[in-house]
Amino acid sequence: MANKITRDIIESYLHCKYKGHLKLAGESGTQSDYETMTIAARLSSCEQAVGALVARFGEGDTGRGATLTAAILKNGTPLLGDVNLEDEEMFLRYDALKRADGASKLGNHHYVPVLYHDGEKVGTRQKLQVAILGLVLARLQGLRPSYGLITRGPDARLRNVRLNTKHYRGAEKILGELDRLKARVDLPRLTLNRHCHVCEYRQSCRQQAVQADDISLLETVSQKEIQKYNRKGIFTLTQLSYTFRPRKRGKRVKRAGSIRNSALQALALREKKVHVCGTPDLPRKPVQIFLDAEGNGDATFAYLLGVLVVEGDSHKMHSFWADTQDREAVAFNAFLDLLSDREDFVLFHYGSYEKALLKRMRNVVTRKSLVDRALEKTSNVLSAIHATVYFPTFSNGLKDVGRYLGCTWTAEDASGLQSLVWRSRREQTGESCWKDKLLSYNAEDCVALKREVTSRFARRSLSRKLDFHNSLFDNELWNQTIGRFEGSPGIFFAVSQGVSGIPRAFRPLARKPRRDLLKRVAEFVQAVSSAARNRATETTSAPIVFGTRIE
Repeated sequence: MANKITRDIIESYLHCKYKGHLKLAGESGTQSDYETMTIAARLSSCEQAVGALVARFGEGDTGRGATLTAAILKNGTPLLGDVNLEDEEMFLRYDALKRADGASKLGNHHYVPVLYHDGEKVGTRQKLQVAILGLVLARLQGLRPSYGLITRGPDARLRNVRLNTKHYRGAEKILGELDRLKARVDLPRLTLNRHCHVCEYRQSCRQQAVQADDISLLETVSQKEIQKYNRKGIFTLTQLSYTFRPRKRGKRVKRAGSIRNSALQALALREKKVHVCGTPDLPRKPVQIFLDAEGNGDATFAYLLGVLVVEGDSHKMHSFWADTQDREAVAFNAFLDLLSDREDFVLFHYGSYEKALLKRMRNVVTRKSLVDRALEKTSNVLSAIHATVYFPTFSNGLKDVGRYLGCTWTAEDASGLQSLVWRSRREQTGESCWKDKLLSYNAEDCVALKREVTSRFARRSLSRKLDFHNSLFDNELWNQTIGRFEGSPGIFFAVSQGVSGIPRAFRPLARKPRRDLLKRVAEFVQAVSSAARNRATETTSAPIVFGTRIE
């Protein structure tokens, strides 16, 4: 038997329709450490906020925990905190109800819903939740409130949210869809999305998606793209992979675009090979610095800066730790001391977090010119490979690509979300084991970043579509192979298509005076394969020597 519609089910449905279906059907999942931590923190903060609202507008704790009836609402209590509304179809919890002027079935007043939100930004999802609460409340008071309130933080900051016809139509649509789900009609199709990382059903849903070879396994594909493919009858990654067609680059195109080709990504997964389309723009300097920062969820505090410095054969790891926010500037200055003695370097990072951190660092430290120099020398590896390199992985995340390239993490559940859990436990207990976990995790992220930069995609002479058959391609390997074949027209295209796939345009090159083209292509492929096998037997990364740790 289906459950009653609750706040939890509505919130789940707004995040993911399939999750709402599972909740409504009574399916149980396994909460991650991060989800458990955030739920506990949210409940605690919500309780503080409701208490602050009752103290500000209410009359003691009157009404808290009560089930709403028309008689209770007619009393006209200024504020009702933590109350429930129940009928045969649903059981909704209201964080609070605030009295407002205006005639209704209750008399000369009515109530507006108050929703607690633990984020700083109020989006469409929160407005729809307020509209749903107002729509259900109207069944008791006979009036749809024209606005609702959203409270944020334990100090109960209030924001007025206007509710118009559009919001109420959206609320009616969602409640109608939930009613059809209860009747087992129009069941939603499983589609993975960004919420899956924190969802209790993430493991079971992912297993189903893998078995179905679903397109939503690709994290770079948006929901609109998936719907577009589905309308064309394309539902699996295998189907999508066969739609890829290499396009000839126009003569007027100076550089490759920034759009990622989902079909080529699916092809890489089907063939289990890396494909390169264009040339990744990664600078080369004698000193390479790899930066990975760990911070809190809202990016207002960075408690750990991991810096791996590579100079020739030297690899040195530096960790700058800040226990509290007032020690953050000390860690920033120690990081700048590391850069001040170096001129010709490049600062690699993965994603936009570190660059945003450097910009914020500029407002904290006094050596602003040094921060500006660091910003000029930054290079975002993720941006460089986004539209050019297609690894046989479901995402471009550092963990997925790093593991494909042979990197490992000491903690099996290592992730950015899990690092927030470790930091929280460090703050609560003060135990050094959580700090050691974070230092190890951060250092392994830096090693993975270095591996990506020095892997095969950092070449200047790659063709538009080039496949190197799972070899870890660095400078030494490149010199051992391609250096022996420079000056042969068509060699790159021939390798990318296979020895037997040389197009007619290049077949004349195999005649005199270049009769040995096929032979040289075969030698090239054999050399690459041999070097790759040798590389696979070597140590996957250079030993890391820990340097300065700023406490």
